Amino acid sequence: MSQNESSPSQTVDDHQQYSLMLDTVLLDPVLDPVLDTFSEDDGFTASEINGEEVFEHSGDKGSADVSVEDNLIIKAESIWVSMPNGEQLHMRHLKAMPVESSVAADAGLFGGEAKNLIASESPKRVFMLHGEVECGRIFYHESGKGLAYHFAQQGYEVFVADLGGRGRSLGCDNEPSSLTVHDIVTDAIPRLLRAATQHCSLSEESSDSIHAYSRHSHSTSSSIAPTIWVAHGFGGVLLSAAWARMSDAERTATQMIFFSARRKLQTKNRIANTMVKAFCHPLTAKLVNWHNAFPAEQLRLGSANENTDWFSVYTDWISNDSWCDAEDGFDYQAALKANPIPPTLHFATTADKIYSGSADVRAFIDELGCHDARIIVANAIANSKRKYDHLSLLLDPAAVNDIFKDATDWLLEQFVASSIKTLMTEAADNESSPVDAVIESEQAVKDNNFDLPFEYSSLDDESSPHKRDHTLALSLAG
Repeated sequence: MSQNESSPSQTVDDHQQYSLMLDTVLLDPVLDPVLDTFSEDDGFTASEINGEEVFEHSGDKGSADVSVEDNLIIKAESIWVSMPNGEQLHMRHLKAMPVESSVAADAGLFGGEAKNLIASESPKRVFMLHGEVECGRIFYHESGKGLAYHFAQQGYEVFVADLGGRGRSLGCDNEPSSLTVHDIVTDAIPRLLRAATQHCSLSEESSDSIHAYSRHSHSTSSSIAPTIWVAHGFGGVLLSAAWARMSDAERTATQMIFFSARRKLQTKNRIANTMVKAFCHPLTAKLVNWHNAFPAEQLRLGSANENTDWFSVYTDWISNDSWCDAEDGFDYQAALKANPIPPTLHFATTADKIYSGSADVRAFIDELGCHDARIIVANAIANSKRKYDHLSLLLDPAAVNDIFKDATDWLLEQFVASSIKTLMTEAADNESSPVDAVIESEQAVKDNNFDLPFEYSSLDDESSPHKRDHTLALSLAG
């Protein structure tokens, strides 16, 4: 889409942060049906993440109304967030169109949990951050596939970030971003989260609606900020590091979901150890310095090259026990022990020992402080002889039912648990009977028809005789 076909919107927030929003695109289910399941031919490959072949509809073509028999319409728009070095970081914003009338809502236009979330006064907002040598398209494809669109289908409002020098981010002229890891952790991620808060759909509503939504919150900005943070690979490390350095007001997440997030590679697998040694070898560092970047695209390791600072920090963090900032020495491990992350769902795999091994994921869980952590170890891909790795967790079409559903089911479970806790707290504050609060919470679960599929097991996830394609266990870190 050209800029002439879009309606740009410029804003400056309280931090004097500039952002630009344009590219309104409607995903019309008549033209691009969003399905609950995809066939093998409907998947999208890692090569499509580069974005060279991604297509878009014009705003006019996608704005057609749909009848209640059709699937939901998802609105997609692009936001660019300014950085002090002149770069503009891109963020894709996905949301289901709001219910226009009670007739449409009752007719089930959005269906199931999605209708409940969209029609409610407190829709959940999700912020997604990609991992190393990738961009935000690891989470979505413009045809309506990927984790981001799956969340949007369920009624969540989704913001998918592109860090500098990749995806649709601007200002690097086909060169790696000049942002250091320190810049990303201390500045870029907070800016992206502030922009997501500023451009969320609730920000466009009336002050009465905002007041109604934030009646249980301390501030309007925190009440409409993304409360679910999702990351893939090294993005989980960056997001956790940002959490460690944030103020209490900036820590808006109530749940996190990490796919293949691990810091130090400490697996005993021979191939993995060999790769770590080669990656951290002085000759590799000389090659990166000579090229002035880690050439991930040329090596066919990813869709984006990384700068020399990233390579230096990455090799340090994956090979050392300590986890400290390269520029100011900030101790992330100590900070996270004092301020642990919120309840988190971690995905690992049995087949990928290098990027997604369960031992490395468990070790990372221990570094994140004493928090409510659950790990799901994915094994075989449904209806195939293949096994999940760190990329297919998000890219394989079977992941919609194998992986994505577990993520949204876990979030619903967290929502129910939080609702019950709130009711009990209010009952205590009002000096009413806790029994009445329990009865009310049970009725709320029944009314919303929540289906909580998880079965807890004290057995280790790799030895549990679970009959599904992946095993499940509850792990409490700390």
